[in-house]
Parts: sequence; C-alpha cells; structure tokens
Amino acid sequence: MSKINILDKFVSNRISAGEVVEKPSSVVKELVENSIDAGADKIIIEIEEGGIKSISIQDNGSGIEKDDIKLAFMPHATSKIKTVADLDCIGTLGFRGEALASIASVAQVEMMSKTSSEELGSTIKIDGGEFGELGETAMNNGTKILVKNLFYNTPARRKFLRKSKTEEGDITDLVERIILSNPNVQIRYIVDGKIKYNTTGGGLYANIYTIYGKETIDNIIEINFERDGYRLTGYIGKPEISKANRTYQTLIVNGRVVKNAFISNAIQEVYENFLMKNKFPFFVLNLNLPKDSVDVNVHPSKMEVKFENLGFIRTLFTHAVYSALMNANYTRNVEENKQEDKQESNEDKTSTFVSSLTPLSKDEGISFLQEKDIFSETNNLKEVNLNYEDFNTQSLPNLETNSNESRLTDFILNTKKKTPFEMTQFQETIENTIPRAKIIGTIFKTYIIVEKENDIYMIDQHAAHERSLYDKFYSSVQNSNVFKQGLITPYTLKLNAIEYDFFNRNIDVLNSVGFETEDIGNNQIKITSIPYILPIEKIEDYFNYFLSNLQDYSSKASDYFKTSLMQHACKMAVKSGQVLSVNEIETLISEMENHVLLCPHGRPVLIKITKSQIEKWFKRIV
Repeated sequence: MSKINILDKFVSNRISAGEVVEKPSSVVKELVENSIDAGADKIIIEIEEGGIKSISIQDNGSGIEKDDIKLAFMPHATSKIKTVADLDCIGTLGFRGEALASIASVAQVEMMSKTSSEELGSTIKIDGGEFGELGETAMNNGTKILVKNLFYNTPARRKFLRKSKTEEGDITDLVERIILSNPNVQIRYIVDGKIKYNTTGGGLYANIYTIYGKETIDNIIEINFERDGYRLTGYIGKPEISKANRTYQTLIVNGRVVKNAFISNAIQEVYENFLMKNKFPFFVLNLNLPKDSVDVNVHPSKMEVKFENLGFIRTLFTHAVYSALMNANYTRNVEENKQEDKQESNEDKTSTFVSSLTPLSKDEGISFLQEKDIFSETNNLKEVNLNYEDFNTQSLPNLETNSNESRLTDFILNTKKKTPFEMTQFQETIENTIPRAKIIGTIFKTYIIVEKENDIYMIDQHAAHERSLYDKFYSSVQNSNVFKQGLITPYTLKLNAIEYDFFNRNIDVLNSVGFETEDIGNNQIKITSIPYILPIEKIEDYFNYFLSNLQDYSSKASDYFKTSLMQHACKMAVKSGQVLSVNEIETLISEMENHVLLCPHGRPVLIKITKSQIEKWFKRIV
C-alpha cells in the first residue's frame, strides 16, 4: 500500500498560507501593498480586536475587473509579473500571487472592486477557500476587502494568536512604517472605531511629526545624497534623541520597508563617535537604486533583500550619514519656561533654570562647522605646529601641572581633521558678517563664558578638548598615520590553520593601523610593534576581536580602537577644575571650529542663553 498521499487543494492552501499569513499584521501588510501597487493615493485601514475579529482595507486604486475577481484569489495569480525574467527587475511591492489565496483560505473574506471602465462594481464572498456567487454593487472606483475571523477554520493556528492589544501593537507599528514609506499617500488608520492616524499625504517631514511628535521633528537632520544612480533620502536623528533599541529605525528600499542588519550596523558605526553607550540612532531612510541591483525575492514576507553591490551601498550610507552629522547643529539653549507666569518661589526659579536645558529648534543656534568665524577674535592666534611625529607616549606633557599659557597650546594637535567631505559651503555667506565675540572668563574652573551680540555661550572645556583630541586620534587611525611603540618582549600569537590563513590575508590591514609582525612558522606570528593608543595589556583582547571576524573583516581594523580612543582622549583632555589662561581658551575655541559640538560620549559642548531669556528671569520683560 502506498504511503505517499497527494494533498488536496484545501490542505495545501492552508499549509502555504502559513508562510504568508503569520498573524493579523501580515494580512494588513499584504492588502495595503496591493492597494499601493494599484496606484491608490487614499487608503483606509480599519481593525477590530487587534485584527482578529476584522480587518478592512479600502482604497481608490485602479480596481479589479469583474472577470478577474475570482481569478485574483487563485494561488500564484498575479498581474505584476509574467515571465521569469520579470523577477530580475521587480518594481512592485507584491509579485508572488500568494497573498489573497492564502488569506481567503484561513478567514472569511468579502471583496468589492470597481474599475473606471465599469458602471457597477463587483462583489464576492469567500469562506475558508469556498467561493460564493459573484454579484454587483454601486461603489466608487477602487477596492475594499473585509477579512473576518482570521484562522477560524485552523484552530491550531488561532490558539497561537496573542492578546488583541499585542496584535494591535504589531499592526500599528506596521502602519507607521507604511506611512513613512508612502509619504504622499493619504492614510487613515482606525482602531476599534477610533481614528489613530489620519495623514494628508503632505510628505515625509509631516509624517514623522505625526508619528513621533515635536521633540523628534526638532532634532532630525535631512539626508539627500546621490551617487552613480543610487539616491539616499530621508532623515536621521541627532544624538539627543538616540533610543534604547532599534525600533525607531526605518529602512526603505525602492519604496519597500525592509530589514537589513548590515546597513543598520554600518549606520551605527558612524554614530558611535556621537552616541553614549547602549544607544541607537533614529532614522527614516529611503534608498532608491536600479531595480536590477536588488533582489527582493528572498522570503515570502518580502522584508529581506539582497544587494548586488553591498560594499558600495555601505559606503553610500556611511558617507551620507557622516556628512550630515558633521554639519549638524549641536548647540543647546536655555528656553523660556512656559510656567513662568505662575507664582513660583525663588527656589522654583533656580530649579527651572537648571532643568530647562532643551535642544534647539530647527532654525535656532549655531554650529561651528556652519559659522566657523563666530569667535572672530581667535583668528589672530599664534600657530601651533605640533604634529604626530612629535607626539608619542614617552613625551606627553603633564596636564596636572600648573604651567602657564603653553600648557594647552602645546598640547592641542593643530593638524586638520581629514574627512571625505569638504565642509566649506557656508564660508562665503558668513565671512566678515558676524560681529566679534568677547571671552568673559570661566566659572567653576570648568565652563568658559563667551558673549556674542545678544547671546551668552557656555563651553564645557573638558568636553570641547576631548572632542578635538578624539577626532584627531581617530583620523590618524583611519588614515594609517599611527605612531607605533616597539615591544621589548615580542608577543607571540599561536593560531590554528584557519586563523593563520585569515591573519595572512589581512596582514596589510593590521600594518595600516600600526602593528608590525613577523611570521615565525608553525602557524605562529610574532608581534614586534603595536599602535601607541593600544595598551600593552590589551594586546590579547585585540587579537581575540580581530580573529572573531573570520568571515568578513574588511577594513575595520580600527573599530576595536574606538573605546580606547575615547578613554585616551578623555584622560588627556584638560580637566574640570584646571584654570586656563585667555590664550589657552582662545586656542581651544579655535580648535572647536573643526569639530562637532558633542564630546565622544554624546554630551553637549556648547549651551546658549539668550539676552531675552535672562531679562525674563529678572522680570525686565514679560
């Protein structure tokens, strides 16, 4: 007796449905993607009880002709591709022809649709894969699909559905991504009869405000970067709005929301010089590239893609994000306290002053990269020509001593930071137009006070110097200009065959960051010199890190140094409590022109207080 059975269509359809319809949010995703592919610019999404009871999607798209209504629910039926060659150049969100058939096999579905060439729309009901009669109905152009009682006929699947609020949360997160990836489409999202989102199709900036609110919109930086037919647009967040996880990151490829750990990690690497530990950047980025350069036919969920030129794309993202971060405004200011009109005690006023440090609005404040002549009195400083050849661990100045003006000027390295971008686009418009600033002095032996027109600026001397040093150290590593220190007793690496092969293939990478090695045979490598920024006791940790990247080490030999560089810069920067001379302050301010106004750990360097704000505190104005 034969043991092999041919499954009937009802069983096979329900099995295949599991790949497409995992939960209610999967239904919403597939149906909304169909609406977008149909050219809809107005979509209404309505759910009840987390989509378990019902899901309704209505659009004003092109609709489905009467003769195609039943055909649309057949497995592998689609209007979006015809031949295998079409898979190499997919321009629609859907293309597999599985969604409607899968949904109809595990739910009760009703569809109404009308095209512009028809006088009446067509309607049909499908119950667990069983078709009802095709009818007619009066309706506007477009399509409406109602999905009820999801998984009602598959108890094993239904019992694994989560609480309705949890399923609702997944759908809401999905709808937010759809809103961000389709900024010109009007989307109304209704949950249990209440409107949650109602966008106007006014663009990405407006949609970010709708979803994330004012604090986010006041702290985002626009990205618009194009190279060789690849265009990256959208917004990234300033470090002030960094998050505790990656759920605030939206990556869009040719209009499709996707997940790609490689790109997310590349962006994270750029941000590491700006963020505090265990924080993740906010971003909404859309990459438009040639359709034949990306494969979206990787998984039924269509959330994963493969890129043809991954290295180029990584460079595109890192350069665009780095450029935007370097040119951003990181000045913070003390804003007006909105509760000042209330009767408050003097103690309350003091508390208000301390606690009211908030990020600048989009059009306020200054950045040294944008307005580098702001402190124009520093333009006549004496030059400091100390370079990396003069700078090594055996001849570092002692910053804890009480030497005079030469202490800081001799310590700051006056080499320009090398970056892939020229940040001079603001020079012509600001040259000779900004009045001179005046250095008032320091308070608490920590904060430098500078007056400029109607504003006061407070500079954290340690944070400013730490940023300057870190950028210079990091630039030296990136540009293979690292001072080496020889080891009195060489360090020997004992490797297995795979590690030995990997080590030799990447020897140039190690040499570029300051290592000198010698192959002594038997899978052993002798290390004779190491970078000066790497403590000797950390050699073993570094090579454990290096050899942990056997699959794709690429050119990331400097990655391990980032924490060491931060610690090195922090240790060597001027400290809180050190008294600086006027000349030292001028030199420090001059150095700030070449760096972002955040320390490597993400703390602000500069805070602004306006004259009008001070006068409000003293009740001179109301």
